[in-house]
Amino acid sequence: MRPRRFVGSTPLISRLTSRFILTLISVCLVVGLLTGCGGGSSMSTPPLQNIAIEATSGSGQSATVGQAFTNKLVATVTSNGTVASGVTVTFTPVAGSAGQYCTPSATTVVTASDGTASISCMANSIPGSYLVRASSSGVATAATFAESNTAQTKAPIAFVFYVNGTENSPAYGPGPVYYAITGAVGFNSSGNILGGEQDYNDASGFTSPGEPTNPDAINPTRSSMTVDPTTGTGTLVLDVSASNPNVGVKGIETFAIQFINQKHGLITQFDGSATSSGSFDLQTSTSSTDGNFAFTLSGVDNNTLPVAYGGVFSSTGGNIQGTYDENDSGQVLLENTLAATDTGVSADVYGRGSITGFTDLNNGNVPISLVYYVVGPEVLRIIDVDLNDAAAGSAYGQGGATAFDSTVLSKDVFGILDNTEDAKFAAAGQLVAANTADGTFSATFTGEADDDEGGTIMARGTPGELAGHYSFSNTVLGYGSMTGITGLGSIHTLGLYATDPTLNLLDPNNTTATNLGAALVLELDDFAQGTGIVVPQGTIASDGSDLNHSYGFEAQAFVANGSFPIANVGWEFDLVGEGTFASMVFATGAGGPPTPADISDPFASFVSGKPHEYSAVPIAGTAAPSDAAGRYTFKSATPFAVGPVESAGGPTVDFTVVMYEAGPGLVFSINEDTLSEWLGTFQEKNASSLKTMHVNRGAIVKNQAKPKH
Repeated sequence: MRPRRFVGSTPLISRLTSRFILTLISVCLVVGLLTGCGGGSSMSTPPLQNIAIEATSGSGQSATVGQAFTNKLVATVTSNGTVASGVTVTFTPVAGSAGQYCTPSATTVVTASDGTASISCMANSIPGSYLVRASSSGVATAATFAESNTAQTKAPIAFVFYVNGTENSPAYGPGPVYYAITGAVGFNSSGNILGGEQDYNDASGFTSPGEPTNPDAINPTRSSMTVDPTTGTGTLVLDVSASNPNVGVKGIETFAIQFINQKHGLITQFDGSATSSGSFDLQTSTSSTDGNFAFTLSGVDNNTLPVAYGGVFSSTGGNIQGTYDENDSGQVLLENTLAATDTGVSADVYGRGSITGFTDLNNGNVPISLVYYVVGPEVLRIIDVDLNDAAAGSAYGQGGATAFDSTVLSKDVFGILDNTEDAKFAAAGQLVAANTADGTFSATFTGEADDDEGGTIMARGTPGELAGHYSFSNTVLGYGSMTGITGLGSIHTLGLYATDPTLNLLDPNNTTATNLGAALVLELDDFAQGTGIVVPQGTIASDGSDLNHSYGFEAQAFVANGSFPIANVGWEFDLVGEGTFASMVFATGAGGPPTPADISDPFASFVSGKPHEYSAVPIAGTAAPSDAAGRYTFKSATPFAVGPVESAGGPTVDFTVVMYEAGPGLVFSINEDTLSEWLGTFQEKNASSLKTMHVNRGAIVKNQAKPKH
């Protein structure tokens, strides 16, 4: 049989096959969405129709700034009137006119089986009303939650704190950069934190986001302070994560604190993100007051170069007039006119105010935004809050004085430390003024001092080696200088700014100490940008018996052996703690009391390559008798030994420490080694007042929220 040929007609089987295929195509076109033609036998989910989203609960709430709303924000999604699961809902805060909003716990949430998607939300630091929108793909109209942030209320007890030091900044590779914090923390009578606020600035990306108007809010939920009332040693934890999650460890900052008395403590950041030293003082007023003040500030300019300022001003009804000096990386400008405006604290319950009109003369009069916190009527803690420059310092009242003459200085002790960005020197010593008299505005001085400049000892406490001239203006209240200085290394000129002779410059609420008044100082050479204080020296016992006290102590150290981060190593560590002197022997104890010291070492000076926060570090040493100036050294056989750090097998570091006693209860310390220099103080503790503190008592939490290195 010959093969069939397909010419001019179609065989029957071919026609039947074609019809069958056409039929299948038709079927697929009609019911393809239901049958899944060509895609196997599984059924696909039909698309949702008539989707709607509704704010079912959580709208209309109020939360204190920095705190979470009590109830979650819940949105419900329906399709054709039936709850729809598996739908992605996007939550978007819509900031109010002043920048108020809340931070959601998640920006997208998938609906549960009941059609709901929910978030918690944390109020930022700005009071006011705003919206949060919940939306989903295919929904024409978003659901809307109306919320509001409320201002903090005044706490029964508040402390003002400030620190400055060195941060390990990601903007530098990571690496070291200057930073400062100033703020206030509120407590109830049981020692629980109720709230607070702070201003943070590193001029490198972590500046408090709401500046200059709104500080970071302190959330009490994850904030705490625990203090041993017997020793005064404690830990302060502050949560500012809702406002500034970049600082500390994801917005949680930890500080080691040593109370001297119930109104004053020494503080250092202790969480690995940064290290610094500062003060923690009871707030006795929240209102800015008129009067005359002396001030110093130290930090970095808008080129991140070290800068420092010092001067005097009068404030009347918000109008600030004064005279100040500036040392911007060695470019010194003297007797500059200060004309600024104090906007006051307004309704801020933590005594936060601001100053406008201050400028950096060395950088084209760039305006500098200043914020201050009132400690009391005569003490302000100040911070520069601009994005590209940063500084911190203090202003102290000048009391009711109508003139400051040569009698401001008599027999005094001083301590000066370089700007932490510069980190070139530490100096301390004693001076004795000569030819002083009421109504005479200039005189001379002699004395002795120690000065360590980057590991080179430029002055070593030689009696009579320190000398110079000082004078005060007879027209600008308390504005002065020290010139022609010899015997203090590279330091030859200092600005000198007189303070109220009844004011304690280290412990503002303690007016019974013997070291009240004197002046602030600013280094005015092209060498460095240090700041410090001069305080009167009391009677010194020749046998050292007046050293026999319990002390809280702190020191801010600059080092040449930092080893972290590897590509851009830092240069600072800080220590804080308590100990006793007895017959010239100093000890912190091996397990307490007294409690061994805390050392913040994020740049790995003590153990190479290992940044760490060391707790319970013992310190011991025996001092030799002082000379006539109250200068003590530690014997070579019994040096100021710090360690072992970390554990019994860790290293112990011997430091060459010199002390100048300002009088019973106050001692300045300076370390002068090849690889390190520091300036610190020993401040006599008031044990009876510590026991009456309103604090949480219990086990002290160390290294809370410490990052992994």
